[in-house]
Amino acid sequence: MKSMKNKIFLLYMPFLFVPLLTYAQTTTLITKNSNATTTERIAHVPILIYHSVRPYYPGITNLVKEYTVPPDIFEDQLKYLRDNGYTPVTLDNLSHFFADGTSLPPKPVMITLDDGWENQYVYAFPLLKKYKFPGIFYVYPGAIGKKHFLTYPEIKEMIAGGMFIADHTQTHPELTKISQTLELKKEIVDSREILEKELGVPIRDFAYPFGAYNYQCIKMVMQSGYRTARTVHGGLVENSLAPYTIDGIIITGDFNRFVSWVNK
Repeated sequence: MKSMKNKIFLLYMPFLFVPLLTYAQTTTLITKNSNATTTERIAHVPILIYHSVRPYYPGITNLVKEYTVPPDIFEDQLKYLRDNGYTPVTLDNLSHFFADGTSLPPKPVMITLDDGWENQYVYAFPLLKKYKFPGIFYVYPGAIGKKHFLTYPEIKEMIAGGMFIADHTQTHPELTKISQTLELKKEIVDSREILEKELGVPIRDFAYPFGAYNYQCIKMVMQSGYRTARTVHGGLVENSLAPYTIDGIIITGDFNRFVSWVNK
């Protein structure tokens, strides 16, 4: 099964019935309490996804440019969020909301950065600290320490500086193309163990490369003890119906587009 679009899967967890629906319009978790009554929780959280944060350079292709936000525009975006009353939230906040209904602040927003590019440490990290925005960095061990990618000392420095680290598989494959269970385990389970060993912190959150997932992927993510998993679906800034298919929107250097998305 290549995609979960237009298909619903009902998965059972203790005390939770979690409907998983791709392309949903809100973040909704339906839970059952001890009295067997049903509670519906809905949150609207713009989850912003960044990749490279670095200046444009001569000869940059349109594709690379689409995934690059220059530092001055990144700072303008952070200023906009601060000046317009947005409150940064983390996956801790979202997880507590899912689990027990803990309230989210007014106008919540989440900033995530994918793939572990070193330019995120050079350009994004200082600005996130300046504006007191905690960033969630989704990294994959297969790239750490290689040219143009983050190193473990840099990641540890960012953790000490108030940032959060999450898993993005081991080698960044399209998970729906993996049929072997052991290979899928390497990407979802073993990658987490590597990060926890190297960083000395618990890794509790996951992101599907390219936003690609299926039932097998979600099942392994859930069974592995992750509490959330984020995907990517253009056209949405709100979450899907469960903590294992959280939707985000890729942010570009187009400031007006950014403003449009965070205000949807």
